[in-house]
Amino acid sequence: MAIYRVDKFISDFDETITIEDTIQALVAAATRHRAADELPTIEEWKRTVEWYRGRYSHRCNKWLNGAPEHLQGNLLDFLSEIETLEMRSIDKVMKKGFLAGLRRDQLRKAGSQVPKQHGAEACFSEMRSAGVTVEILSANWSQTFVEEAVKGLCDAVVTNRLLFDEGGYSTGDIELRVVSARHKWNHFKSRRSKSGLTGYIGDSISDLRAMLEADIGILIGENPTCLRTIKRFQIPITHVTLASHHDANSSDTNAPKNQIFHVDSWKTVNQLLKRN
Repeated sequence: MAIYRVDKFISDFDETITIEDTIQALVAAATRHRAADELPTIEEWKRTVEWYRGRYSHRCNKWLNGAPEHLQGNLLDFLSEIETLEMRSIDKVMKKGFLAGLRRDQLRKAGSQVPKQHGAEACFSEMRSAGVTVEILSANWSQTFVEEAVKGLCDAVVTNRLLFDEGGYSTGDIELRVVSARHKWNHFKSRRSKSGLTGYIGDSISDLRAMLEADIGILIGENPTCLRTIKRFQIPITHVTLASHHDANSSDTNAPKNQIFHVDSWKTVNQLLKRN
């Protein structure tokens, strides 16, 4: 049996475990199950997405374009501004009722159909068999949806929760628990192992603070904004591939905790976390 360097492993969900962001799948499911004359429509959702993307792009360009030595502010300031936008966006989602009208069984069905990245399930299964506690920490809007998507793969899920009426239908309101990088960082600190090392993996800027707080922080994928942010704020990063046969017990073990391992696949994650 493999022996892992971590006692606990905490993972983001959307585009870390999943192939694509699943928020669109949630909204599409809600739209399918509403009467044809009920609002909001998919067209309204598309306009809201464009509103968000435009403002997100503007903020990122303001903070990340240009040479680092000519830019002002720090990472926490940047992430705080993004958090403000995220809160405004979710407020719009709730006011419009984009996620209204779903039953829990419909959420579970949608969650069970989510495609996952190659190697993720095998990695989680092997870690849990070796005694590693695995948890999901996600800014997704439905805990029921995420729990079904990762059923049998983890020990706990921490995410936001859709609220339901007495008839068992979602109201469109969300109990917010995890929205921003700050929230993930706070949850990570409260849930990290008390006796050993804790790893964290994510794919976006909302994961950066948790990655840097972790004993082993891992970035998966090629999210351009996240990579620009790492470069802009000069965060130490080590690129790891399966072919490189990276030894996590080598000199990197003694490197400062505030660095990130950038991996190309879940197979590489599994290799990185094992003791040789």
